[in-house]
Amino acid sequence: MDIQLTHHARFGGCAAKIGPDDLASVLCGIDIPEDDNVIAGLKGFEDAGVYRLNDDVAIVQTVDFFTPVVNDPYWFGQVAAANALSDIYAMGARPVTALNIVCFSPKKFGTAVLREILKGGIDKVRESGTSLLGGHSVDDEEIKYGLSVTGLVHPEKIVRNEGAQPGDFLILTKPLGTGILITAMKGNLVSKDEEGRLITAMATLNSRASKVMLAADARAATDVTGFGLAGHLKEMIKDDVGVTIHAGRLPCFSETEALYAKGFLPTGFYRNRDFYCPFVKSEVAGFPFDLIFDPQSSGGLLIALSEENMARFAHEASLVSLDYWLIGRFTQESKGMMLLS
Repeated sequence: MDIQLTHHARFGGCAAKIGPDDLASVLCGIDIPEDDNVIAGLKGFEDAGVYRLNDDVAIVQTVDFFTPVVNDPYWFGQVAAANALSDIYAMGARPVTALNIVCFSPKKFGTAVLREILKGGIDKVRESGTSLLGGHSVDDEEIKYGLSVTGLVHPEKIVRNEGAQPGDFLILTKPLGTGILITAMKGNLVSKDEEGRLITAMATLNSRASKVMLAADARAATDVTGFGLAGHLKEMIKDDVGVTIHAGRLPCFSETEALYAKGFLPTGFYRNRDFYCPFVKSEVAGFPFDLIFDPQSSGGLLIALSEENMARFAHEASLVSLDYWLIGRFTQESKGMMLLS
């Protein structure tokens, strides 16, 4: 289909998120209703909300939608759906139902484009074993698509974003750099091969990573999206532990560094750097230091794993051909800080 979706978006994907400083300001002082059955809500900055139904079942709920990250409508639908499902997987849950969220102008883009977006989303939902129940649409001249997803989990088996202990290893399951590449794609400056690698990664469900981390008894996890590696890692360490990141081990797409050097940085990068830089001590400058602030779209899982469970994780990952990178280790020192060495 001859349309360049990214040319019709001010921001690409999760880079379109409202900045963390603005969100913090908006939420400050708002009185959130209390309920003893809420296991995870706004207060913990978890990836999804969790509500206890009974002693054995809790529902996990999330919503995620964004502007186009790729030019092809079908693949945009796939990526947006994979991104929305990711929060469920990050919590160690199983997605069961989903609802479409659509912002689209049939007059501006034509119904055929929307049909392809929805086909892509439905195919990804089907791949995940989730039932699509319906959705809601708004006539909007800037395209946005995503899902509201509900999952199930045992109340005692939730994987939260906090809980990492000093000595635990830090694992990442997808390369970084999507924000930089998406920005460059608007100017058609990403090679077709690299674009293909990017799309494949973003459209890949985090279901395998979730199964592997559960089998290896992960201590904590989150997914890396709009607030970048630094933002989501800060949610993991809070003020309880520190973490050392090995800059040379940070995975990224092959053209990321060259495009970074040419200045293809999304607006979300600057917002993330301004907000999270005070929590980072770095022995390196430029690239790859700045890579930790790049807003990711449909990024991988960030997993805290004890040393004794690393062998189990490696074995389980090999069984499902899961790529992963050991990028750091949690420490007792400098609590609440990220050290990039």
